[in-house]
Amino acid sequence: MLMPAVNLSLFNISLVLRLSRAGVRETLPMDFVKFARAKGLSPSRVIFVHVLKNIMIPVVTVLGLELGSTIAFAVVTESVFAWPGMGKLIIDSINVLDRPVIVAYLMMIVLLFIAINLVVDILYMLLDPRVRVGRQVMSATVAREETPFRRFVSEFAESHLALLASRCS
Repeated sequence: MLMPAVNLSLFNISLVLRLSRAGVRETLPMDFVKFARAKGLSPSRVIFVHVLKNIMIPVVTVLGLELGSTIAFAVVTESVFAWPGMGKLIIDSINVLDRPVIVAYLMMIVLLFIAINLVVDILYMLLDPRVRVGRQVMSATVAREETPFRRFVSEFAESHLALLASRCS
């Protein structure tokens, strides 16, 4: 039971760790962090309150994308480890051309992606007060300057969505 969980999560954990590390390294030399240190705040408070608060938007974005794709593409892991689950059901349905089950599986995955995106949008609203519903406010990522970290996140999201679209078609 441990091996399938490690198989599904190892790539995602490494991706989030790399993304967080890059964001922290980019945020630490900024003026507001220097000011927080100059005020005499403890290093842990500076990291957890000031730095992590600013890097959470890209991390939440990637976590949402990766969670959806992990659930949607767990078919391979279920097949390799012979787990009876949704993956085995969709593979068996494809083999016998059971179209209603295939459509139901795809609809569940689409609804899951929609729900995850809704949760990510709600988390955006909680994490960044500039992102609010019903107002014409510039997005938090647009309002900030373009940095290598933000370029990496946007390029990753675009390539990941292109990969998902190619797998679905």
